[in-house]
Amino acid sequence: MTRNDLKSLFIGYCQKEADTPDKRLFGLEYENFVMVPNNDNLEEGYHPLPVDGDAGVYSVLENMVELTKDTDFPLEKVFEKDMLLALTSPSGAKITIEPGGQIELSDAPRSSLSAANNSLQAYLKLLKKAVSGFDGRLLFQGVQPLHTLETLPFFPKSRYRIMFPNMLKTGTLGQWMMKASTGVQVSIDYDSIEDLNRKFVFLNRLSPFLTALFANSPLIEGNPSGYLSYRSHIWEHTDNSRSGLPEAFLSAKFRLEDYINWALMAAPYQLKRDGKEIQTTDWNFQQLLDGKHPDLTMTMDDWEEHLGMLFPDIRIKNILEVRVVDSVEPKYSLAVPALIGALLYNEAAFSSIQSILMDLPLEEFKIYKKAVSKDALHSEVNRTNFAKTGRFIVEKALEVLGSADEIWLLPFFEQYTKDGLTPADETLDLFRKCGENPNKWLAEELKKTDY
Repeated sequence: MTRNDLKSLFIGYCQKEADTPDKRLFGLEYENFVMVPNNDNLEEGYHPLPVDGDAGVYSVLENMVELTKDTDFPLEKVFEKDMLLALTSPSGAKITIEPGGQIELSDAPRSSLSAANNSLQAYLKLLKKAVSGFDGRLLFQGVQPLHTLETLPFFPKSRYRIMFPNMLKTGTLGQWMMKASTGVQVSIDYDSIEDLNRKFVFLNRLSPFLTALFANSPLIEGNPSGYLSYRSHIWEHTDNSRSGLPEAFLSAKFRLEDYINWALMAAPYQLKRDGKEIQTTDWNFQQLLDGKHPDLTMTMDDWEEHLGMLFPDIRIKNILEVRVVDSVEPKYSLAVPALIGALLYNEAAFSSIQSILMDLPLEEFKIYKKAVSKDALHSEVNRTNFAKTGRFIVEKALEVLGSADEIWLLPFFEQYTKDGLTPADETLDLFRKCGENPNKWLAEELKKTDY
């Protein structure tokens, strides 16, 4: 396969006619933790949902199937060999399990924020009911705040079994990324390669501000971590060959070929042949193309699979995927696609914010990422004041959203952004009010039912 062959995959994604309704969709992926009471020692409070047992991951999935079997959208089981792996809905949504037992809703593409909210609320209602039999509670933080890596469960999906030990070779916190982090991810359409290029650069330059605005992971192992978005800090130390914010992605001269060249230098974790998984972590994709693996000849399916094993801040597949936002409380989660959609699908807002973002020195973005991981909207790097710029970005989005859709972003703005605050600041405030007692804080956090 040539580079033109690899590029043809993305060209194929653009074949739908531009400006048709189905090219202005967005997708929402929402991850959260489930906590369960420690019945052996009630004084220890709640601990993360295990994989096995009556109060475990498999039981939750089985309960969700049972609860929906007589509805209009019955969930169906997805297996990897004999292991229950995920659930799918006739609506196009999918429920999957992350390596540490985190539960993720990958929603179907939606044309309205209201429809996305309805889907999310239905999922949360179902999940809450599925864990109610063992007093399970939902936790909405960007990083598991109390428990150590060793005490977190491990979901034994084949890819995870390959990834987990490999993370020790590529960074210092990759295993934390797998088992202990959750986020809100938003997917946006593109309708041409030119549209892809301009939106991709815009989103990469916007990404530090998104991290700052929605920071929500200040606690680790029961103590303040020193970072308002410890999740962002984790990603900085996961795997520089497949994650992060490469300078080429920030340049006004960026072209899709730059992403392809970057992707070729990363190694797939595994590729499938005859229903079996072949580990490929010792070869980057270019080496596999060049025939370095004795038993593999690359196909376009391999290329498409590989693209899903890359973790940059903004990922290109058949959509543009924004991956830099900590998980936040459900009532604020629609603020993320509301903000991103308003800026990318409204040309006036796009141009206004683009002029600000493109004026920022390219070489400062590495500093921005470190700064916002630590201080979020309290960051100030040279002439860039994140509280001031973040507020302007959200205000510009609110201007173009209109009265029907501003309800998804305005409450978040009023609660946090207007005053230069983030959900992480609120978490730390509650932690201090609880006398910095982690179990007391968790008990208060799990009482929240205003989804």
